[in-house]
Amino acid sequence: MKEMFVRSLFMCFLVSVLCSISSAEDGWVSIFNGKDLTGWKASENKGVFSVKDGILIVHGKRSHLFYVGPVGGANFRNFEWKADVKTFPKANSGMYIHTEYQEKGWPGKGYEVQVNTSHSDRKKTGGLYGVVDVLDNAPSKDGEWFTQHIIVRDKRIIIKVNGKTTVDYVEPEGVTGGRKLSSGTVAIQGHDPGSLIHYRNIMIKPLDCECKWVDLFDGKTLAGWTQKNGTARYEVRDGTILGTTVKGSPNSFLCTEKLYDDFALEFEVKVDTRLNSGVQIRSNSFKEYRDRRVHGYQVEISTNGNAGFIYDEARRGWLSKDRTDEAARAAFKDGQWNKYNVVCKGDSIKTWINGVPVANVVDAMTKLGFIGLQVHGFKGDAPATVQWRNIRIKGRAIDAVIKAVVVTGGHGFEKEPFFEVFKGHDDISYVNVDVKNDSGLFEDISNWDYDVIVLYNMSQNISARRQANFKKLLDDGVGLFMTHHAMGAWNGWDEYAKIVGTRFFLKPAEMDGKSYGKSTYKHGVDMKVHVEDKEHTITRGLKDFVIHDETYGKCWMADDNHVLLSTDEPSSNKEICWVRSYGKARVCGLELGHDGKAYANVNYRRLIAMGIRWCAGR
Repeated sequence: MKEMFVRSLFMCFLVSVLCSISSAEDGWVSIFNGKDLTGWKASENKGVFSVKDGILIVHGKRSHLFYVGPVGGANFRNFEWKADVKTFPKANSGMYIHTEYQEKGWPGKGYEVQVNTSHSDRKKTGGLYGVVDVLDNAPSKDGEWFTQHIIVRDKRIIIKVNGKTTVDYVEPEGVTGGRKLSSGTVAIQGHDPGSLIHYRNIMIKPLDCECKWVDLFDGKTLAGWTQKNGTARYEVRDGTILGTTVKGSPNSFLCTEKLYDDFALEFEVKVDTRLNSGVQIRSNSFKEYRDRRVHGYQVEISTNGNAGFIYDEARRGWLSKDRTDEAARAAFKDGQWNKYNVVCKGDSIKTWINGVPVANVVDAMTKLGFIGLQVHGFKGDAPATVQWRNIRIKGRAIDAVIKAVVVTGGHGFEKEPFFEVFKGHDDISYVNVDVKNDSGLFEDISNWDYDVIVLYNMSQNISARRQANFKKLLDDGVGLFMTHHAMGAWNGWDEYAKIVGTRFFLKPAEMDGKSYGKSTYKHGVDMKVHVEDKEHTITRGLKDFVIHDETYGKCWMADDNHVLLSTDEPSSNKEICWVRSYGKARVCGLELGHDGKAYANVNYRRLIAMGIRWCAGR
């Protein structure tokens, strides 16, 4: 169950990736290993940065060293950052916050915290460069180590040098351009050939959450995991999960019983050079899709240079289109234990192997799903193996069963066959609420207990308070599936039409400055349905079909609906299934579904189940 009204508390999980990969008790995490530049990426003039005796040495032409490592997914919002710094005569440098990688020039995004004791620039150590400057008298001395400490909270930046505050700045409203607080990585500046700066003990402390790592594998049993699809053998051996191929088996997956949306995941893996493997993330298995075939994002495990890149298992293939980066391809070490870090946040998926950045994919198809350990189908004579250990995750565990509330009222329907449509799914549960004509379900949402709202009502009255609560649920990410009668619900509430992308007019009215007559309907039509989008989660694998149903015509349809199904039936609107978004909610609209004949149609039943899953983020 998604606890809707502690969702703000769960924002820590949206930024859970901001927390440490290996944090100390006080929350500080080292992001510089003192040995090399693993986890960092230099821009122009890459030879400016070097490491010796645990010290980052900055000396040379203009360049910037951006943090790209796994801590926080290299994307920080509220955090503290500190480093010990030593300047040498006439040296200039800086520490950037909320920035992003830029190949050339001074970074255009974020703020610079100045490092300068005796350079000719009047702006000295401890200042927020060009915003709140420390002029002329530096709080640092050349040749002596000092600690520069930066604190970022919401719109406030505090800078301290050796514990003394030099800047306490609150960013005003209306700031535009690149130099503004948002989120981003951190960077260290190489300023000019005459500047020599040393850095050590480079630490970061995320402030957005106090999340803890949770072990997905206890090192002794497979508790919390279940096998799907193939017959490969999974067992616990010497504190590892050992997967062994079985002749004739298709791909096998050992999957977590819980689902995860935004998270940081880490594990170690060692694989037989003959075997291709992977770890599924945000993946699912439905009886309506290829008979429960596991599908979703896969982090590749292989020895051919593709390790760490993102493959869309049983759907679209490689999402990491460019897999040519030499450092990424060389990150996986054959015959050794390899450490993976995976960060999922919103539509972003990032991976690292042994601290080296590999994949950076943006994709919105699936918001949540299980974690799965793959043993690939194998044709070799002798069995091949793959081992995992130290599997842990930081993110909220979500129950696999979707809680749906089916809203009826305002129009008659065949109840028994209609509710049969929602039965028989091991991942969907439902309750029915008949709102009659007052929409009382939305009066008090303080104890809201549902993941998806399914609207099948044609009720008309909804108070301003209930409208506001309805919209708040969507803003919080509750999914919305609207079908048939609900196209005519709440005709007096224009925002509802914009939410669901349609309106069945009960009487002549205006919409978006255009006049409309009453919408039409026709019973008992054998309607030919065409699949417009064959790649969408709801319609993938669905073929054109015929359904005996009631049609709706002359409705208002939003121009920005993404159409999944259409028809050429003259008495119907052309688009009969579509998706859109509102707030954080996924919204699906479906014209179909008047009576028992429509309910019995296997395609209608599939659309309901897959639509609910998609609205729930699956």
